[in-house]
Amino acid sequence: MQNNNQKLVYMGCGHHRMAGFCHVEINIGKNKSGPPDILADMTEQLPLEDNSVDLVYSRATLEHLTYRELINNFLECQRILKTGGYLRAVVPSFDLFIKEYENKIYWPDLKGSPDFPNENYVDSFVFNALYHDHYYLHNFDTLARALRKTGFDNVVECGPGETNVKSASHELLEAEIARHGEIIIEAKKTGREPEIEKYAPVYPKNQFKKILAKYFNIKISSYKKRKPMFPQRGWFREKIKNIRKNKSNNFIISGSHGQADRQPRWESRLDLSAGD
Repeated sequence: MQNNNQKLVYMGCGHHRMAGFCHVEINIGKNKSGPPDILADMTEQLPLEDNSVDLVYSRATLEHLTYRELINNFLECQRILKTGGYLRAVVPSFDLFIKEYENKIYWPDLKGSPDFPNENYVDSFVFNALYHDHYYLHNFDTLARALRKTGFDNVVECGPGETNVKSASHELLEAEIARHGEIIIEAKKTGREPEIEKYAPVYPKNQFKKILAKYFNIKISSYKKRKPMFPQRGWFREKIKNIRKNKSNNFIISGSHGQADRQPRWESRLDLSAGD
């Protein structure tokens, strides 16, 4: 999609749509406002040409990436952006979370749960910091360093709709104006080479788990995170220990009733028949 002959890309768009943008989304189910234009993983190779995009935009997305995924995404943005193009991102601000905690600001509209109660300002801080599916907490420093590593310069913090890409300013303002607790940054591709390369995917060492992860997007993990899971060695050791413990307990309990109770059942029956 074009906007004044400029190519604008919206990565990790979810259900949100912006006029004049090409929408990239990994989840085919994010289609309440229509299907995305490109179904792809923003941390991998995108079906877009080198040096072809004027603006790459993301909103409430980068915090859902691990740090290595963030680096991979920035490098992919570096590849598809024209020299002089811009990367713009809106993410939750850890600095603002801390400031609200220090000022004892409570957000009662945050929906609590048994795992994350929201009864006062402390709970609100924890809730924001550990929000579902967030993998990293960002502020200007974390983003600026990652951007510079990946070849971006002129990193600045912006207000809603304040952008170097003037043709997109109205749509950006509409997308950013009423949001809370976030930082907006914009960085320029100047042509400087990145200082870092893309990270390779990390798959489980177990071949079965690797196949599930690579080809079916299935990750097997423990239900109770603190306990070992099948077929880990610790799982077998725990079961064997419990079996031995139960056998020992049964012997002690039966022994408390007398020596005869420790005899095998066939011996007890033999003794009874002899007594008759």
